[in-house]
Formats: sequence, structure tokens, C-alpha cells
Amino acid sequence: MLIQVAISNSPLYDTYTYRTDSPVDPGERVEVNFSGRNTVGYVVSLEGKTGRYRIKSINKRFDGRPFLSSKDLELAEFVIKEYIAPPGKVLDLFFPPGKLLSVDDFVVPISDELGFSPTKKDKFIKQYGEEKLTELLSSRDVKIMHSFERRTPKKRKIRRISLSLKTGLLKQNLTPLWQTIVDYLLSVESAEISELEKKLQLKSRSPIETLISKGILTEEETEEDDSHWVIPAVTELNGKQKEVYKNIMESGSKTFLLHGLTGTGKTEVYFKVMEYLLNKGKQILYLVPEVSLTPQLLARIRGAFPGRDVRQYHSYMAKGLRQQIWLDAVEGNVDILVGTRSSLWVPMKNTGLIVVDEEHDTSFYQQSVPYYDGVEAAMKKAELLNVPIILGSATPRVSHYHLTESGKLILLSLTERPIGSFPIIELIDMKEEKNPIISKRALEEIKKTISAGKQVFVFVHRKGYSNYVVCFTCGNTITCPHCSVSMTYHKADNSLKCHYCGYKESIPKTCPSCGSMTLSARGFGTERVEHDLQKYFPSVKIMRMDRETIDNPIAYEKALLEISKKESQIIVGTKMITKGLDFPDVEMVLVVDADRLMSFPSYDSPETAFQHISQVSGRSGRAGIGKAFIQSFNPKNRIIKAAFERDYEAFYKDEIALRKELNNPPFAKIAEIICYGDTEDKSGELAERILSEVKAEKLDTIEVFGPLTPVLSKLKNSYRMKITIKLPSDSDCVFLEKIQKRHPADVQIIINGIGGII
Repeated sequence: MLIQVAISNSPLYDTYTYRTDSPVDPGERVEVNFSGRNTVGYVVSLEGKTGRYRIKSINKRFDGRPFLSSKDLELAEFVIKEYIAPPGKVLDLFFPPGKLLSVDDFVVPISDELGFSPTKKDKFIKQYGEEKLTELLSSRDVKIMHSFERRTPKKRKIRRISLSLKTGLLKQNLTPLWQTIVDYLLSVESAEISELEKKLQLKSRSPIETLISKGILTEEETEEDDSHWVIPAVTELNGKQKEVYKNIMESGSKTFLLHGLTGTGKTEVYFKVMEYLLNKGKQILYLVPEVSLTPQLLARIRGAFPGRDVRQYHSYMAKGLRQQIWLDAVEGNVDILVGTRSSLWVPMKNTGLIVVDEEHDTSFYQQSVPYYDGVEAAMKKAELLNVPIILGSATPRVSHYHLTESGKLILLSLTERPIGSFPIIELIDMKEEKNPIISKRALEEIKKTISAGKQVFVFVHRKGYSNYVVCFTCGNTITCPHCSVSMTYHKADNSLKCHYCGYKESIPKTCPSCGSMTLSARGFGTERVEHDLQKYFPSVKIMRMDRETIDNPIAYEKALLEISKKESQIIVGTKMITKGLDFPDVEMVLVVDADRLMSFPSYDSPETAFQHISQVSGRSGRAGIGKAFIQSFNPKNRIIKAAFERDYEAFYKDEIALRKELNNPPFAKIAEIICYGDTEDKSGELAERILSEVKAEKLDTIEVFGPLTPVLSKLKNSYRMKITIKLPSDSDCVFLEKIQKRHPADVQIIINGIGGII
């Protein structure tokens, strides 16, 4: 029998014919020899192609059964065609890392009354006998699982230090480093040792230990658990929430867009629908844009559904644990799977509902091969499975809101906060300010807020201390040697970093171009704002949240705990603080650099700017009256004005009219063909060759622009040229697929801005 196989982890855009003597099914994994090496292949069809070439046989079957259904294969085909993605890499998405699933079976009691804890299956049989296991399984008192989560809070030991001497410090003969430690503790009262090391960039703990031995510092070891994340669920819906819930239940398996302003109770509606379907024996897939949102959300879900098996699934997890949870979810042992876009691909066999929270967030875009839009893929999955899907956001995507006008999505709205009130928003015209970073008005309000014992969120678009370093003598800007972009200055380690390729170097003492000493750091990011605020409020604990300080889920959860305990009064952060975080004591939000949000050269930059400003503004006043301040040099800008007035409809009407006039999505499909070369000439020659291939298609329904040099003309030592094509929104990408197959290594095709750097 001949079969068609997609090769795992292959960048190629074809599938290949193999022979098998044993029966296999589509969706099954097999081992095949490809290009002289044994690797994993996915059976996509039982209709192999014959030709003059020799057809190899498969080596073996991996799993003995197909994990992927016909619907899963259809979903894969959708992504392959829609985003011109390699078949093998798309099918890789459906499986956890690792070629083989080799996990332990556990006998897990349904209730604690049985008197035993989860036990390995072989150990259980040895202790109680196989007949006992069969009896308990038939009575549904236990179930076989591959992983499980104990509900007891995790304990962790914390070493904290504080000043034992607050008077008489001047008499102490302190070194400059000791003085820095003492000054910091004077401002924050106490701190974790590990936190202090990181904050002050200490090379070792020896200065801390010395100050302890001198009696200047006191050390205390405490135990802390994560039980404070258990949040009681709201069980009763208000009038508007009930109306939305009724509409969902009466409409059946449809795609819903839940437009709910921040704090209006979208989550409670999700929970009510989830409750109904869980009672019907269905599994729930709950998608969030980033893993950072899961600590609070998991607590809420477990509080709402006690006794239900709730798991998280994301790429930060250990491979073995991901395999275990994946297998449990596939076999129906997981009731609610919470995760990022990677959890979308878990082939659960009994999915009854898909929830996509914060559906507008660009984190749902996969920015590496295979490129895809996780929200669009989720909608396709719901369609194939014939189950309802709820897209929730305070600032929905323009393209999705447009679909509600044609009835392809059902629009539902929540406009009132059940607790607290919407923040009072104030625009600050920075043209009248002497300080270009933080206005006098904002500083006054920050002082009032923290004096009242409340917290402040400060949103900054970029990380780092300064955006670029320029020479005032020759005008040269220090750029990355591998990318055509200015280096960002980081004061903490006195370095210059490229945020595209990761290159790092020490800041030079003289200009590399002219040798003068007139280098100056210009612009600002989170580090600079944190630094300035610390000068204004020296005794206030300030936390910075960006990818420099928060680089993993554990660090993020630790930061959230610190905020929840009010250990930090001011939180300075990038877009990670705009996500669906809920802290009742945050009563002020400041958007420092609203104008820069609109500077990115993309058709959807106004949409992104409106979303960021609106989302971060909505973080205040969750339990009372909040305030939001938006700083701008152009406060009359339509985007800022709409965000100020909390008027999504006005923004949408202006934006959709502009897109229609310019023939931008959703009225057209934009394909950007990025051509790469070792030199400028080679990338230019390839672009001209691609252009002639496009023209040879003689398509009268497309518009072609370029070749042009993109904003980022050099990336990671590769030179880039760009051809932009506008196609009808409903057109396929067959001719683009041909181009991609002819040039798999030298061309990157970006559909509607998904999957690449402009």
C-alpha cells in the first residue's frame, strides 16, 4: 500500500510517497528514511503518488494508532494553505516535543474517601491486585492518568533581610557597596536576598553576609505558599451577563465575539457556559495569549470548578510533563485545558467549547516557522468540530468586528462593570511640559495615589534606558553590526543591545565614526522611566516588568505575587502589564509615550495603538474609582481621542473606512515576499527574479509594489528586499505557494503581517 507522508521538522513544502506492508491510518506517526536519516513522518493520506523514482518502505509505526483525526488533518491543511507553511512543521504542532511517548500510568482516586493517593499502576496492582483495579475502574471510583496535580499549596522557603540598625548608620564605616545596599533597604523596609542581588546586580552574596555578621542587617527565613491565588468565583450573573449567556446558549455552535470593556465580567460569562458543557461531559479549551496570565486564571477556574481536572499547557513546561498532560488531555482525563496558542493543537477527542480570551493580542501570532494566526486557526477548529467558540476582548480586532456586520460572527456586548467603575481618563498635552518623559501633572497624581496606599501602573512602549546613542559631532548613530537598526542603551550593565538579534557590546567611550567624546543616549524606555521615578520617589518600591527583568513564567508569577501583596507601589512595564491582570489596589495608570505606539510602519499600527492604550487604561479602578492619564504631543489624534473617550465604535468606523479606501485587510489580503541574500546585490537580484515570476502569472486581480528596501534592510547578517502584493480577500495563495516551493531557503512570505518583521 502506498501512503503520503509529511516529514517532521522539515522546511520543505511537499509531502512524499512511501510503501507500507502493514495497515496504517491517516493521522498516524511512522518512522521513515528521508535524505539518508531516519525520522518521524505523519501519514496524511492513503493515496501515494507513483512515478519513475524508487519508493521506500516505512521503517515502523510509532504509536500503533492515529492520534490525529480527519478533522485535525483538515485543520493542518487549512494552516498549510492559508499561511504557506511546511506540512511537516505544521503537523509537529499537534504533538509535544519528543519522538516517543513514554510515560507512567497512575491510578488516581476520584475522591479522598478511598484512602490512598495517586499511585503508579504497577505498584497499585502489586499492592491491591488487578481485580481490585478492575472493580474500581468499572465503578468509576478511580481513573488511569499519566499526570496529575496535587491540590495542596506548594511551600517555598524565602530568605529576607532588613535593617537591624536604622539609627547610628552614619557611625558605621560603610564601603560604597555596603552603602548602596543600606540605602535600598531604607527605601523598601525588607527584601528577598535573591531579589536584592538581581536589583543591585551584586556579583556575590558576600557583602550581604558581611553586613549580617556586623549586625547591620537581620536575616529571616519564612515559608510561603501559593494558596493566596485561590480566588472565589462569582456564581451569580448580573442582568446583562445573563442576557449574553442566554444568547450563547440559544444560538448553538456558532462563533461569538464578546466585546466586553475591561472589568465588565467576560470571565463570569465564560464560566457559566463552561459549567453547562462540563456537565454534559465535554472538555473545554481555554486559550490565553501568554503563559503569564495563567496563575490568576487557573486560580479562578479551580475556584469556580472544584473537583474538575484543570491543567495548563505551554512551551515553557518540561518536555516530560508536556507529554504527560498531552496524553491525559487526548484520552479525555482533562476537563479544562488552559494554555497559550500551543494548546490549540492538542487533539482532544471530546472538545465542547473553545474560549479565546484577549483575542486581539498579537501573541496569538506564531512568529516563527510555521507562521500562523492562532485565533483564526481556533475559529477553523471550532468550525470543523461543530462546537461554539467565544472570542473575548475589550478591544476586538477590526477584522473580527467587521465580520459581525455580515453575521459571520455573532456580536455580544458587556458595557457595565459589576464591581468598581470605569477609570476617569485625562489627556496630558506634552507640548506644554518641560520634562519630555513624565509630566508634572502625572507626578502629582502618582504622589497622591501612593500616599493613599494605592498602586500605580506606568506603561512604556519600549524596554531599555535609551532607544539609541548618537554622536553630536558627526551625527552618527551606533547601529547593530548584524542588523540595520540602532542599538538600545541599557544603563544597568552599561551596554548596547540589539533587540532583533541579541547582539550585545559595551558602550564605547568615543564615537566609532569620528572618535569624538560627544556620545549621548537619546529617547527612553522602561529602564529610564524607572530611574527617573526613583529619583522623584526615593523611598517608594518600584518594580520594572519587561523582558529584561521578567524572562520566564516563574519570574512573572513572583512579580504578580509581589504586586498582589502591595510590596511594590509603582509598576513600570511594557505591554505585559496591559494583559488581563486584575489587581484591586491599582487606582492609577499612566501611558507615558502614546505617540510612539503609532510609529510602526504597518497597516494595523493604529489598531495596535488603540488596543494598548485602552487595555492599560482599563487596569485601574477594578475595585473602586480609578484614574488613567495619557501623555501625548498630539492629543487630538483620532486614535488617542477614541481611547480617551472609551469609544471603540468611533475608532472602528474611522479605521474600517480608511482600510476600505486603501484596500487593506479585511478588504484585501496582503502578501509580503521578503527576499534574503548575503549581499545587497544578491537580495536585489533575487527580488527581481521573484517579481518576474509574479508577472508571469498574469493575474489581473492583484496589485504589486516593489521591490523596495524594507525598514529593516539587514537582519542577522542577511540583506532583505521586499515585494508587496495585494490580493482579493477570498483568493487562494497558489501562485505564492509555487514561489515559496521554488525558493524555500531564500524567501519568506508574510500574510497580513503575520509571521515576520517588516
